[in-house]
Amino acid sequence: MTTSSAKVDWRLRGDWFDVCSCKLPCPCSFAQEPTHGDCLFTLVWHIREGHFRDVDLAGLSVVSLGEFAGNMWIGDPNAMMKLMFYIDSKADADQRQALERIFTGEVGGWPAEFASLIEGLRGIEYAPITFDAADDLAYWRAEIPGKVDLLVEALTGPTSDTSRRVTTTNAPGAEVGPGQVATWGVVKRDHAVGFDWSHEHLGGSSKHFPFDWHPASDETESGEPADDADRATTCHCHA
Repeated sequence: MTTSSAKVDWRLRGDWFDVCSCKLPCPCSFAQEPTHGDCLFTLVWHIREGHFRDVDLAGLSVVSLGEFAGNMWIGDPNAMMKLMFYIDSKADADQRQALERIFTGEVGGWPAEFASLIEGLRGIEYAPITFDAADDLAYWRAEIPGKVDLLVEALTGPTSDTSRRVTTTNAPGAEVGPGQVATWGVVKRDHAVGFDWSHEHLGGSSKHFPFDWHPASDETESGEPADDADRATTCHCHA
């Protein structure tokens, strides 16, 4: 994937979570090799606030199904992802084009770092995506009728404070980029079809991250300096 040389004014803030084949907690989030040597995953992004130039992207979602083997965080050229995207079908033509450009890394920012690890993009499809998460992150879920059905409940245990979530700060391998807090969850439902997995698997680990993405530049396409808020890296979607 290559990025465009033109700087485009865009920003996305929202919720991200995964369900993957690793044991809980997923070692990939700590920049380590997957539990079983490979990681088969479903990723979900829900945009709470967002724009691409003057195109409003708030309320839309994206889901990705895919896999990789090895540790992608150490520069291993063989640790590359094969994946596909579902983009929310309620997006109109302009919104679809904007999301495709962002998520394939064409317009920079953290998605370009993510896209640089894609070896094979197996396709982009459009489908109705439902996303939900409790305000206190007691659960998070996503659904595409007949294709994806994910439900995760917050991790807890006999010595944890039930009024607080089990979290990781400063994660070495945060899939949404630096500066966010991971909240760990237990997979209760994991069904995903539409990708040719290399083998059968069960979801064993999940985590929720907020994300806050924008171009990795102090200037936008218009040449105007980014304000201080645009330089911030922490999203407060559930603050």
